[in-house]
Amino acid sequence: MYQKHKWAAILMTVLLAVVLTACGNSSDKDSSKEKEAATKTVTDTMDRKVEVPTTPKRIVALQNVSEMEILGVKPVGTTDYYITTYPKATKGTESVGNDKPSIEKIANLKPDLIIISDYQKDLLENLEKVAPVYISHFGDTPDKQLSNIANLLNKKSEKEKWDKDYAKSSKEAKATLKDAGVENEKAAVIQFYGKEIYVHDAKVFDGLFSGAGFTPTDGAKANKETKAISSEAIPEYAAGADRLFILMPTDGNEDSVNEMLNGVWKDIPAVKKNQVYKVDNTKWSDYSAAAQLYQMEDAVKQITGK
Repeated sequence: MYQKHKWAAILMTVLLAVVLTACGNSSDKDSSKEKEAATKTVTDTMDRKVEVPTTPKRIVALQNVSEMEILGVKPVGTTDYYITTYPKATKGTESVGNDKPSIEKIANLKPDLIIISDYQKDLLENLEKVAPVYISHFGDTPDKQLSNIANLLNKKSEKEKWDKDYAKSSKEAKATLKDAGVENEKAAVIQFYGKEIYVHDAKVFDGLFSGAGFTPTDGAKANKETKAISSEAIPEYAAGADRLFILMPTDGNEDSVNEMLNGVWKDIPAVKKNQVYKVDNTKWSDYSAAAQLYQMEDAVKQITGK
């Protein structure tokens, strides 16, 4: 009997050792996986392979702050432009300067990732000494910008939710306009900036067009670039427009706008119908997913009051 218990005890000891060894190996493997998952390699717009944290925690963003806000990520540092333009998204965020940001200020924030645009690539050499640098492409569509940043920051589910919410908002916007008797209408958008009047590719105002359901005028549809245009050319550009949206001068001076509405633009259908809407220059011209949502919601509010 004693011998039987003796061998049973030995067998249990051996089994326990095997189990503990297996657990140890499993723990080592899990630890190894966690270590491997701490970073990933991404390819930026300049075809650079960049090793970045899988989920960055301290980001200095010299670009793409709007996309970060949508994805629920706040930068630890950004430029004065973004702090002014997106006060909610940058509350508590440190300024690192503006067009020529301070490398010292950026370094003091101890970032684990820095995001810049390709037009800022002259900063790359110095910024790479501080942290991994991801370069996005200025001019990518808002959806592509958002997708790229979501992939970079490990926020794909947040991007998917945004897409669903935007589609729902678009459906509601079109329904609200239809209830107000606004359907199958044409629209044009012009921008006052500095001393010039600009027109843009209609995709810049996709929130108004695809989002709210308006159709660009023939002149707006034909234009595929950002360019200055004379006030005398606007009537042809806006020909057939039921609605005219004007991005107002940022200095608040409306005199020149009103002068043209009462003069060379008076025969544009939208002007005759008193269906001209003076909108926020900065919020409408920011080529981002957030701006497109703003365009859509603002257009509905301006027209219907809802």
